[in-house]
Amino acid sequence: MEYHIRTTNWSAYQLLDFGEGWRWERWGKLKTIRPDKWAVGRPHQPRSFWQDSHCYTPKTAYEGVWDPPLPERWTITYQGKGWHMQLWCRSGKFKHLGIFPEQASHWDWLYRWVSQHKGAKVLNLFAYTGAASIAAALAGGKVTHVDASRSAITWAVENAALNQLSTIRWLVEDARKFVQRASRRKEVYDALLLDPPAYGISPESKRWEIQRDLPPLLEELLPLLPETHGLFLINLYSADFSPYTLLRLIQEVRNIPLEIGELVLETPERRRLSTGFYVRGAW
Repeated sequence: MEYHIRTTNWSAYQLLDFGEGWRWERWGKLKTIRPDKWAVGRPHQPRSFWQDSHCYTPKTAYEGVWDPPLPERWTITYQGKGWHMQLWCRSGKFKHLGIFPEQASHWDWLYRWVSQHKGAKVLNLFAYTGAASIAAALAGGKVTHVDASRSAITWAVENAALNQLSTIRWLVEDARKFVQRASRRKEVYDALLLDPPAYGISPESKRWEIQRDLPPLLEELLPLLPETHGLFLINLYSADFSPYTLLRLIQEVRNIPLEIGELVLETPERRRLSTGFYVRGAW
């Protein structure tokens, strides 16, 4: 099984530099400095170059401040290959801005496949602010977007409105509960997407722990794919699984063609910052 690195360059976003536990980025006209545990080693440029930027300082594990403060929200455009979408960036008490830019190559890949399978039913679990859902819907897919966070769903709905989309089905629900119901009903989805966190809390206050809960979720989820065709994608940012362990768990349920890859961002000097990994396949 080959191991692939997936990176992309898009004009509205850029990784400018990284090192010493920080990454320096540009989001449209705004520049940010955020902590990143994988940004080890020295930066390419002296930190004195990292000027005119909004720096995030963590105060606790889940809360911090931006100095100077970022705008409450602003739009950013991803220009894909023959298509584009707009997304809201939003500042808050945590370092994330609502977009994981390293996933852009997935959006193009997903858009191409759904364009070739018009009307494909797409299920997006742990779907966050909806970039993948929007890419699939713009390509003509019938998308079901599931996330346990009501605020994330609200953000995703606003992103869809930016792109004049009103066809996505939105569900504030625990992914496990949704998949169990879909399995009992013998539902079929042409494409399955998921981006599970290491830990989380459902609307029913049921705790999600990835090592405990992901394997049984995969056992119920993968049979929802049809026999003749399909698309599967899972992104992981958790250190609780190795890439090959995740691949094995999937293929023990369904023997489908898959590749392992690393999610990376690239600076203008072609230095690459690892951010996570994925397992994906389309047939």
